[in-house]
Amino acid sequence: SRLAATAGVDGTARSRDGDAHMSVWEEWITENGDLGAFEVVSTSTTANLPRPIRMQPALSAERWFTFFEPSTADQPNTEFRMTADSDTVCRAVFAGGIEEDMRPLVWKYLLSIYPWSSTERERQAIDKEKADEYWILKSKWLNDQELKETPDFIEQTSRIEKDVLRTDRTLPLFATDSGFGGGDEANISEHGLPGSSASLEKMKDILMTFHRYDQGVLGYVQGMSDLLAPIYSVYQDEPTTFWAFTAFMKRMRSHFLRDQSGMQDELSTMAQLVEIANPRLHKHLVQCDADNMFCCYRWLLIWFKREFGFEDVLRLWEVLWTDYLTDRFVLFVALAILQRHADAIIDHLRSPEEVLKYVQDLSDTIDLNDALKGAEMCFYKVRFRVNAVEQIRKSRNLPLFVSSISDDEPAAAAAVKEENEESSSADAEVPLMTFEWEDNQNSGSGEKDPLLKGDETPESDISRTPPLTSSHGSILDSDGKEMSPEDAKLDDGTTLPRISEAVHRIFAESSYNGVNSTV
Repeated sequence: SRLAATAGVDGTARSRDGDAHMSVWEEWITENGDLGAFEVVSTSTTANLPRPIRMQPALSAERWFTFFEPSTADQPNTEFRMTADSDTVCRAVFAGGIEEDMRPLVWKYLLSIYPWSSTERERQAIDKEKADEYWILKSKWLNDQELKETPDFIEQTSRIEKDVLRTDRTLPLFATDSGFGGGDEANISEHGLPGSSASLEKMKDILMTFHRYDQGVLGYVQGMSDLLAPIYSVYQDEPTTFWAFTAFMKRMRSHFLRDQSGMQDELSTMAQLVEIANPRLHKHLVQCDADNMFCCYRWLLIWFKREFGFEDVLRLWEVLWTDYLTDRFVLFVALAILQRHADAIIDHLRSPEEVLKYVQDLSDTIDLNDALKGAEMCFYKVRFRVNAVEQIRKSRNLPLFVSSISDDEPAAAAAVKEENEESSSADAEVPLMTFEWEDNQNSGSGEKDPLLKGDETPESDISRTPPLTSSHGSILDSDGKEMSPEDAKLDDGTTLPRISEAVHRIFAESSYNGVNSTV
């Protein structure tokens, strides 16, 4: 029973069965075609959204070298400096990934080990300098017997060993080598852990070096070994792996904060993206007491490391490292997967435990290309919806986003919960922005990718936007003072949907500068 809304002569959205009242930002129709499983909208009154680009071939050596200064017999390129801008390179990686033999080199640019404008001589100097620095860092703890006897070192050594010896052991690279302390059976019998190998011993040393290097900030935390293994598999070299991992951890550090504040921010932002993209799903998650999005915790904590096959993890991470659309694109990957499974969640799951089990059981069943294509479309569509609301707010001199409710404000949270319950009953009584949901794509046809057609939504139609079914905080005016709900109402008495600051910043800080980027 797919929802298909078309604009009536009065501008009110109507479903195919004649219902003239549907929830704002209603669930998108899932289409299965050569772009994967995600939703397509085609209407004369909505935004002309960009064509998804995640359908290009992987970046090859031949194409990679076109990004550099040309070299001829008459004028050899001695510096071998990149002439293409970083956005061009990142777009190519985002669109198709990187061929395996080029991955070690390109990753050094994506992880900021090599500056984009560096010369060949400078890159060689960086490699030597970084290698020397790593061996110095490692020797500081390796040769310090007094340090090795401290409680912190003993504790971290044990933690790192346990984590590493449980990481990706089914891969040949990390299989047990009996030359390093015997086979699995003997080790499990004596220590409760499998045997080791040269690669695993190197990973232990890398993580201990990182712990000492980063100790003043965070140090090693359980789960980081999952993030190290894919990087080590590409380089299999201690110094290079260490610096690539260190660069990766700069952006992932907030996920491992001991107060969990970083992950709380990820999950709360994820919750509002779901609410904007699929209010019906969000409402169901609220009813299941699963709207804290804890079901996505593992996905986001280690960037789907345990959800995809090992090779797909490499392909996913290099796309996420581009920051092509946003540095929080991983949230849209999660959103796209939830969108695809929304009907099953709504129809069959009734508790947070059921939701958590269902989501975790998706491991090794998700098609990476479908997820990335769907994530790209989710980004464009959510951006349009957020910007549409913010344009109205701006035209009425209202703040573009709202403050978040802190955990130590139970009264405010209770008030919001009460407001949510009251508004949810009226959710089916408000008009929809004039989206027309098409159901005419040729499944698996291999034909030209469907475009999202039409003009931008007229202001008269946008201004009819009704409220979201729940709130993410109190509305503040330009001076930071709380506004009454009446001050945020539209001319017809409906309340504007509320956009959190975190969601606002995703699109305000987006690096995407392609077609229709202002829609």
